Amino acid sequence: MQTGKACDETVTGEARVRIEGGLAHFPGLAKQQTVSFDDLATPERQEITSLADQTNFFGCAASNDTARPDARTYTVGLTIDGRSRELRLAEPIRDPAMAKLVSTVRRLSKQYTAVR
Repeated sequence: MQTGKACDETVTGEARVRIEGGLAHFPGLAKQQTVSFDDLATPERQEITSLADQTNFFGCAASNDTARPDARTYTVGLTIDGRSRELRLAEPIRDPAMAKLVSTVRRLSKQYTAVR
């Protein structure tokens, strides 16, 4: 992750998100969106790695929360400098930093999937 790296050193990896459930859930449309760090500008890569550090993404315990009716479940995956992990999170996401990480990965994966 970004810890201990110079700000201009390239961080490699990818971010993935899959959304399931929700009020108007269509299982066929629930596909994983992926964005490669190669496609991101340096500030966007740093934002993801910083949020991964803040949330202890690679070391935190898996959530035991189950989704409430009509709530979404997010599967967020990060691969950063060879480390990889997926977490499954149900709404509402209680940790504000984790919620921001999910939001950032969603935004960037939509933005860069649409560009391709």
